[in-house]
Amino acid sequence: MTEDLISNFNILPDLHQNPRFAKAMVDIGWTIMGNPGKYLFIRNVGPLSVAKIQHSNSIDFDLLKKIRQKYHTLTTYIEPGLLHPDIQKKGLSVEPFANSATSLVDLTLSTTDLLNSFKSKTRYNISYAKRKNDLKIITKDFHDLTASDFDIFKISRESWSKRKKVVCYEGKFFNALIKHFSHSGWVHFAYHQDKCVGTLMILKNGKAAIYYAAFAENLGYSLFAPTLLTWTAMTTAKEAGCHIFDFGGIYDPRYKMYKKWIGFTKFKEGFSPTVIYYPPTQLFIGW
Repeated sequence: MTEDLISNFNILPDLHQNPRFAKAMVDIGWTIMGNPGKYLFIRNVGPLSVAKIQHSNSIDFDLLKKIRQKYHTLTTYIEPGLLHPDIQKKGLSVEPFANSATSLVDLTLSTTDLLNSFKSKTRYNISYAKRKNDLKIITKDFHDLTASDFDIFKISRESWSKRKKVVCYEGKFFNALIKHFSHSGWVHFAYHQDKCVGTLMILKNGKAAIYYAAFAENLGYSLFAPTLLTWTAMTTAKEAGCHIFDFGGIYDPRYKMYKKWIGFTKFKEGFSPTVIYYPPTQLFIGW
């Protein structure tokens, strides 16, 4: 079963190579070269530029060289896709931009089998949150979000970022994703009485539902809002025809930058996912 899950995930185009994602990147100032599956992202920095290829399974190094010369790219980051041959000796090993590891849950399981696959504490937290009935989960497709919903999501994101002292994606980028994934994404809101205590943003990428961004207040944590939000996201994704739930990013011991991810990685481990690692990130300097 695990082999089938990984095999099915491998044949999916990566989110970073999705045309909708590329359009969102254009909205925040990046230039896109190439076709779906082979996108190269370029951003000008004065007379020079920086470039990155994220999770592509096909990299044309001759074309890459021409683009680097044309745009005078000072640095080019290559983050290979899962099926790309190891390029470890072609550049310098550096910290990644995109997530270098993720974990997957098989949504083809029945709802009962899926729930039973979780660790006992996670199952208990879901049951407790439902039994206490202190939380109300509201799901909104991106195209149905109101101005008020946008404000609530923004406040949730900024409050979490300030409290955790973690730099989050800029609001402009979230807005761009919501715009271009308008019929392929949704936000789950967890309310306690009239207060939003947690949010979870999901992007649909083919047959995969991606856990893209999650935020919670301290009260939300005490009520197990993140757990109930995630379970709701999984059942919603199943209903939407998704076969895989992709947790998006987890702690990767190969890189120092991920130390702050240990906490929420433990949270994700409660759903008994299958962990996968991408090939090492490589840096090319100069043109």
